Amino acid sequence: MLAVLADILPPRRIRLGLDAAGKDAVLDAFAALFAEDDAQLDAGDVRAVLAAREAMFTTGIGNGIAIPHGRVDGLPELRAALATQPAGVDFEAIDGEPVRLFVAILAPREKPSQHLRMLAEVSRLLRHEDTRKALIAATSVDAAVDVLRREAA
Repeated sequence: MLAVLADILPPRRIRLGLDAAGKDAVLDAFAALFAEDDAQLDAGDVRAVLAAREAMFTTGIGNGIAIPHGRVDGLPELRAALATQPAGVDFEAIDGEPVRLFVAILAPREKPSQHLRMLAEVSRLLRHEDTRKALIAATSVDAAVDVLRREAA
């Protein structure tokens, strides 16, 4: 069965109003968030994976969205984290606009097809302006989770 974002994104990995002034700070925040939640993940290793992907080409896909992602050795299953920053962060997005909505994905290195399918699923989900606006406007983690569950239904 194909995982959907709501399946791999527990509320504890959602941060609303992320305190990050730029791309590096966002990547640091995601690395810390993944490592805090999963003892098998090291923040430095996660940061390196995310930064290596960003070095190839920005994951700021436009419309206020960035999907930092990468593949990790030994990870048993997909992981995701979500953050919002309503004021926007300069993330070197392809449209030059600030990013307000971030979904970070870590995938098992051994399962590249899962990684690609999740990237496609997140892109499909966030192409809907109403969904993006609802997530950015969410004032609680529960509200953000409700948006994701509604979209997954």
